[in-house]
Amino acid sequence: MRYLFKNLKSFIKTEKMIFLLVLLCIVTSSFIINFSYGLYQNYNVVKKEETSDLTEMVITINNPDNVTKQKLKECIFSISDSTNSSMKMYVASPIIEPFYSKQNDPDQPWNAIMMYFVAENGRIKHSACFEENLKNNGNLVSGEYFNDAQETNGDKVAIVRIIEDGQMDLGCTKEITTRVEGEKRWVQIQNKEYEVIGYHKQLATPFFPFESLDEETTFQNWIGIVFKDSMTISEYQDIKNNFESIFGNSVSVPELDIPESENYYLYNTITAISVLIALLAAINFSVLYKYILSKRTKTLAIFQLCGCTRSKILFLFISECMLIAIPLFTLTTVFYDKVVLPYLSKYFEYIEGAYNIKLYLLIFAIYIFSTIFVLLIMILRFLRKTINEARRES
Repeated sequence: MRYLFKNLKSFIKTEKMIFLLVLLCIVTSSFIINFSYGLYQNYNVVKKEETSDLTEMVITINNPDNVTKQKLKECIFSISDSTNSSMKMYVASPIIEPFYSKQNDPDQPWNAIMMYFVAENGRIKHSACFEENLKNNGNLVSGEYFNDAQETNGDKVAIVRIIEDGQMDLGCTKEITTRVEGEKRWVQIQNKEYEVIGYHKQLATPFFPFESLDEETTFQNWIGIVFKDSMTISEYQDIKNNFESIFGNSVSVPELDIPESENYYLYNTITAISVLIALLAAINFSVLYKYILSKRTKTLAIFQLCGCTRSKILFLFISECMLIAIPLFTLTTVFYDKVVLPYLSKYFEYIEGAYNIKLYLLIFAIYIFSTIFVLLIMILRFLRKTINEARRES
C-alpha cells in the first residue's frame, strides 16, 4: 500500500500533463454517463406522455354476443385509475328489447338506448359531464338526473322522453309505461320496473343507470370513450391492451398514429453521441495508462527479477487506477447531482426525477467494472510482451 501511494505521487510529479488528461477523462465519463441516462429517461417520459389531437376514441364491436356488461366492467376496471380519471365518460349502447327492434322500425324508429358513465376507484358512477350537457342545452325538462349513488347501486330509476302536445316521443314513453299514479310514472326495462325521476327531450329512449342492467346484457356497434383532454400514448396503450386482452377479436381498437416530436431525433442523436463519448473516454483512460506503463519498463523488470508475480503487478496497477478513478468519479457525480442537475431540469422537464441513490450506485458500479475490464485487457496484453518489446513499442 505504501508503494502504491509513492508510485501515484511520483506519477503526479513526473507526468503532470498525462495526469491532468486522466482526470479529465474520468470527470468527462462521470458527467456523460449520468447525463446520458437522465436524457434517455426524459426522452422516454416525453414520448410516453406525447399527446394526440384526439379527445374521443371509438372501439368497434365485432361480436356483440361476446361483449357483455360483466366483461365490459372487468375490462374497464382493468384499466389504470389514472387513465380512467382522464375520461369524461364511457358511452355504450345495450341491446334491449323492445328498443333494439324499434331502431329499424320504418314507421316510428326509436333511437338506440345510450348509456353514459365513468369508472372511479373500482366503481361505476354517472357521467357528470353528460348531465351538465343535458341541463345546459335545456334537454332536461323536469325532475333530476340520477346521481352517483343511484348509478353505483344500480337503482331502478329513469329519465324518460317528455310527453306533451307538439312533442313527439315516437310512442316510446307510452309503450314502456307500466303505471301512473298522479304525477308519478313507472316504466319497464328488461322486465324490471323503473321509477321515472325526470323527463328529457333529447332522444326518444330513456336514460337509466348502467349498473341496473342485467350482467349478461350485450352491446351493439361500438363503445365510445371521451377524454377531458387530448389522449396520450400511455392512455391509448392502456386502453388497447386491456380491451384486446379481455375481448380479443370481438372488438377492434383503432390504430393511433401520434406523430412524434421533431425533438425525438435530437434526443436520440444526443444520447448516441453521449454514449460514444463515454466509451471514447474510457478507451482514452486505458491508452493514457498504457503510456504510463511504457515509461515503467525498468520498474517492471526489477519487479520480475525480485520475483513479483504477474498477478501482484496487475493488482498494483489496477489499484493505482482505482485510487484515482473512484474518488474522482464519486465527487463528480455529487457535483452533477447538486449543481448541474437543477440547471438541466429547466430544459429537460423529467430529467431530475430519473435519479435516486440506487441509480447512482448502479451507474458507479457499471463505470468501475467497465473500467477495470478494459484496463485488465490492456495491462494483461502489455505484461505478456517482453521488456524489449515494450520498449520498442514506447
